[in-house]
Amino acid sequence: MSVAGDSSLYANKIIMAPMVRAGRTPLRLLALDYGADLCYTEEIIDQKLLSSKRIVNNALGTIDYCVVDDIILRIAPREQKRCVLQIGTNSGNNAAQVAKMIGTDVAAIDVNMGCPKPFSIHCGMGAALLKQVDKVKEILTSLTSLSQVPVSCKIRVLDDPSETLNLVREIEKCGVAALGVHGRRRDERDPHPCRIDEIREVARTVSIPVIANGGSGVISCYEDILKFRSETGASSAMIARKALSCPSVFRKEGVLPFDQDVVNFLDLACEYDENYTMTKYVVQRILGGKQDSDPRGRQTVLAGSNLEICRAWGTENKYEECRRNRLRKQCKRSLEEEPADYEYHDVTFPLKRLKDAQNAHATPKCVLFKYCKDMEVEVPVYASHRREEDKRYEGSVEVMGKRFRSRKGQPNIKMAEQVAALAALIGLNLRHLLIGEWEEQQL
Repeated sequence: MSVAGDSSLYANKIIMAPMVRAGRTPLRLLALDYGADLCYTEEIIDQKLLSSKRIVNNALGTIDYCVVDDIILRIAPREQKRCVLQIGTNSGNNAAQVAKMIGTDVAAIDVNMGCPKPFSIHCGMGAALLKQVDKVKEILTSLTSLSQVPVSCKIRVLDDPSETLNLVREIEKCGVAALGVHGRRRDERDPHPCRIDEIREVARTVSIPVIANGGSGVISCYEDILKFRSETGASSAMIARKALSCPSVFRKEGVLPFDQDVVNFLDLACEYDENYTMTKYVVQRILGGKQDSDPRGRQTVLAGSNLEICRAWGTENKYEECRRNRLRKQCKRSLEEEPADYEYHDVTFPLKRLKDAQNAHATPKCVLFKYCKDMEVEVPVYASHRREEDKRYEGSVEVMGKRFRSRKGQPNIKMAEQVAALAALIGLNLRHLLIGEWEEQQL
């Protein structure tokens, strides 16, 4: 048996399903800590992975795949043997190239063949593949021929149950290690019941492990996951929505209070330097309807940075500890990395922070400009350039005979200049003049 067809990794497992924006390092690690056997990454498009650069992040001890400064995949050492990379693809060649690139950085590779969202279908990926058996076979055979880790795919049941069975037979012939099956059809969503009988028929039809998915609506604790798996006749069960709203559903000892889930997640988000947007998204999903009824929920909704989110939940000490550790390691970077004519401070901040501050005229540019006027020196001169790799902007500023810059890409020139001003305030030891918390430093 080839490595790609080794089913042992997938057999008899409880798994966190792939989830866009959520299935990143902190939530994966939290699920594993609670008791999940495997965790899938969020779906990552093949071309995005292939355009990325593999970086060993010594500051965090992780393996990062980055497009410039956009971290599209971060793998922590303790999840490496239990992390399944899910890719979106419509090309056997691209899938094979991903397998060569990833090597053994992850435990397995899964192909998304069930996502019904327009962006996937429009590009011929996800659920669009369910009616293209030849394309499915091309992708999976190409992938299994080169992969150094087990390969699986995840589908939805088709409108005609007999077509589902025909499809899974062809998939098994491609040499995959396992098959995930979501028990809803392409046009069905969460309110529709999971078609447990159809998953059971798939499990009877193939000899490889079947991973049942789609049961979050009837799951509230670990025992419910086992019951769902048993009812479907599947080897393993995969949980998505419930794992996001209640990550401790994986605990055999029972679920934890929601606020403990939030705190535990934030600790990992701080430790692994998750960005503000993704951190806030997961916290809000755990909160659900409590965003309005719980004071901490209301503070989270209004928060414009990870520190403000942490402050709402009493974890600001963890945030500061992790931030200090990163800054200390950042200062050890070689001065030979970049030309010496710039002083680099690789800081950034969320766009919301800027919008909140503009009404009070307390942005980094305003503070730096006022300081120069007060000191009767030349006002700052800004420059920016657009990176070809990702079309984002980097800004720089010349002030008081020095030049400052941040290498963190920004969506527009306005943000790039504001971030450059923040870098200058730090470099000139004037950071105390800027009121509030701004920095979100990512390594």
